[in-house]
Amino acid sequence: MRRISLFALALVALSPMGARAQIAWDTPRMLGPNTEGGLSFHWLQAETLPGDGEGLMVVWQPPGMPDNIFLRGGAGTGAGDESAGFGGIDVRSPLAEATESQPLDIAWVAGAGVGVGEYLLFTVPVGLTAGRSWSSGSVWFSPYVGVGVAMDYRATLSDEDAVPDEEFDVYPTADIGVDLALDPGRRFILRAGTSLGDRQATALGITIRTGG
Repeated sequence: MRRISLFALALVALSPMGARAQIAWDTPRMLGPNTEGGLSFHWLQAETLPGDGEGLMVVWQPPGMPDNIFLRGGAGTGAGDESAGFGGIDVRSPLAEATESQPLDIAWVAGAGVGVGEYLLFTVPVGLTAGRSWSSGSVWFSPYVGVGVAMDYRATLSDEDAVPDEEFDVYPTADIGVDLALDPGRRFILRAGTSLGDRQATALGITIRTGG
């Protein structure tokens, strides 16, 4: 818990409070049933809100933390090339493993986080993710899809800041992604993911595994 608190404080410090942009922290989810832990760096194209631009997203699973918890944070640009910050925590819980009669690994996923920009955007996403992984020689391939909902709550940073008319919204979500490793130990994993519908975003990156 101390590590999580320090991570949250770092996100707040990196989030520019005078910004005029907005990035939803949870898109794309980049979380399949077989996603590996470690330290991941992603280029992000955020399109959830009008004017969203490029950004950097970091996903981290600190050593000693349960393997079903992932921390993420980052920063990017939005309308007017102004900057914004975001951060949150993802939780994953396996529901089913692939069998001869049921070909998919399935997990329940949830989280909580905040985007700091023109206003505070608190988001709680919940849903299901399903996929399958294959290995052949040194190649490991793991595609997945996810569906769910994202619950948004908007709050002002100051009396001068404007908030959209609706303070609370619930959006359907859909994601697709793939993880690919080219070494038998999966020490480096190439990643790609995209969110569809109203909460569009795309990310490309690499995971450096810090565990066994």
